[in-house]
Amino acid sequence: MKLLKSLTITTLISLSNIALAIDGTGSFTSGGITRTFAYHAPGTSIASNLPVMLVYHGDGGSGAGVKGYSGFDAVADAQNFIAVYPDAIATSWNRYVDNVPGDAGLVNPGAPDDVQFTSDLISYLCTNYHINSHKVYATGHSAGGFMAYCLAVQLSSKIAAFAPVSASLWGDNAYITNYFSTSYVPVPIYHIHGDTDGTVSYPDPDNTPVAWGEWPLSGFSYPNCGNDTYISISSIVAGSVSKLNFCLPTATVKEVSLVRIIGGGHGWPSVGGYNPALSIWNFCNSYSLTSTAICSTATGVDTFSSNNEFVLSPNPSSGLFTIKTNKTISEIIVYDVLGNKINITQLSENSYSLNNTDKGVYFIKISFEYNRYSIKKIIVE
Repeated sequence: MKLLKSLTITTLISLSNIALAIDGTGSFTSGGITRTFAYHAPGTSIASNLPVMLVYHGDGGSGAGVKGYSGFDAVADAQNFIAVYPDAIATSWNRYVDNVPGDAGLVNPGAPDDVQFTSDLISYLCTNYHINSHKVYATGHSAGGFMAYCLAVQLSSKIAAFAPVSASLWGDNAYITNYFSTSYVPVPIYHIHGDTDGTVSYPDPDNTPVAWGEWPLSGFSYPNCGNDTYISISSIVAGSVSKLNFCLPTATVKEVSLVRIIGGGHGWPSVGGYNPALSIWNFCNSYSLTSTAICSTATGVDTFSSNNEFVLSPNPSSGLFTIKTNKTISEIIVYDVLGNKINITQLSENSYSLNNTDKGVYFIKISFEYNRYSIKKIIVE
């Protein structure tokens, strides 16, 4: 399938290290439809071989929306991975699990194939960012959590671990029964849920282990480790957060756990002493796929090179400067040391002027084709 790409990048600048992080959006074609996503990556450039956390928004939301409240950007900076926030078509995911085109659950035969979209997105990230394809993970809130469960059933060949939040598994009963009985692939599940959720029922309403009583956790645990309910409870935050253990991890068993937010509702968990984004990352990061193909590690995309991409002169400068390069320039942006964008004027093909700037240090970011860019410091005297 041909993937057509379009990318926008904003670089945030600090005094200490030019850039702290990269926030951007991207788009490509999947199933004949233009699909979009937002992302956040640590550092001055998107390094090769980084893990990826796919974060799915709820119904009526957007990738940018869940990016704003989930806390994954900060965790990505601290733990060195890329957080990717896909956008649903018409703000709703096709998360009904079956083998029929469209969304049978919503009686929408024309619904997009969001499993294929996710597969294409991973391929896109692999091609353009040389991600660590062995360490791709999926989480989501509400309907986005349903989507994470859908992917656990239908795309475990490309995603190593799953962390649904305030969600469940929804689909055709016959298809799901057949999956768990004949074609199940053990996957790690880290399900987070408020026990007073009035929108999507908490999986353990009686707070008592009951055989086959905690759907869908029991469905994933029984063929994995032989347990049809949870076998122990551990405290995460005393009186506020606990973990129900269905399958404990071993060399051959994938962990299946339910995190109970005591008194929590349907919203994204907010409990003192518990960071859901960090806990999801810590859980997922312990898992890697071994069967999926490795992304190319060839340089040429998103490789930061401050010395070889262009020549900037004179430097120091009075505010007038020339850029020499043998590459195609797609954008030039200048920032001050606080990250404020500075206006520039192009005087000729290669000559530019910083407009009304004070003396000091500035940073020039030049973007080239194929998502390459370079940043250099210029001193204005």
